[in-house]
Amino acid sequence: MAFSILCILIFLTFGTTPSLSDPRTTEAALICTNTSAQPSDRQVFVANFLAAIDAVTPLVSAQHYGGAINGSGNTTVYAFGECMKDLSRSDCDLCFAQVKTQILRCLPFQRLIRGGRLFYDGCYLRYDDYLFFNESLSGLDRTVCGSSGFVGGNETLFRENVGDLVRNLSLGGVNNGGFAVGSVSRGNLTVYGLAQCWEFVNGSDCAKCLGDAEVKIGSCLAEQEGRVLNSGCYMRYSTQKFYYNSTSGGQSGHGGEFFFFVTLK
Repeated sequence: MAFSILCILIFLTFGTTPSLSDPRTTEAALICTNTSAQPSDRQVFVANFLAAIDAVTPLVSAQHYGGAINGSGNTTVYAFGECMKDLSRSDCDLCFAQVKTQILRCLPFQRLIRGGRLFYDGCYLRYDDYLFFNESLSGLDRTVCGSSGFVGGNETLFRENVGDLVRNLSLGGVNNGGFAVGSVSRGNLTVYGLAQCWEFVNGSDCAKCLGDAEVKIGSCLAEQEGRVLNSGCYMRYSTQKFYYNSTSGGQSGHGGEFFFFVTLK
């Protein structure tokens, strides 16, 4: 007989000093727009880009997320960054330091590319030429499946486990302020997952984003790992546990509640 889903709220204590773990700097996707600023605006656009990124950085370090707007008119740059909520402050800083450097591959200096987003497994950075902070879905959203197919077990059960997992992540994230981690384990097959809406994507927009991710990630069920990288949220499943669900791996300097579930059968 199946056990019902066990929902546990894990309270992260204030001021806990976490041990250095893993900043999860694996790149999931770099997505650059095909729009560019006018050459005559080069100096202003580049200055606004640098100022916006510089303004976001201390906010992300202090509170795990931050947004900034710099400039006016056609050279305005909007920037937003966020770390996954289970990362420690030190790991967040390490992840964001790398993502800031690598988003330059969208060539905002050389080609004046006006928009780019870079997803790491531990953090996220986006800049653009319009106010996107509460955007849940966009035409540049992407699904990224792993390269290692599922082997060595009951494939039907594996698919069922992943399906239950992402459904629980979607529901749990919406009910817990946009963040959930958890696992599903049945028949000696365990899958782990994480879902997070970006800080400015709330309520029905978060639900829409995670619901979309739940559907899209179904295209990855032949693989051991899958990710959905939406404008307003991130969802991942894996056969390997990659998240932290204790005070040793959580945020430092500001408390929070993590939604953690386990499904057993």
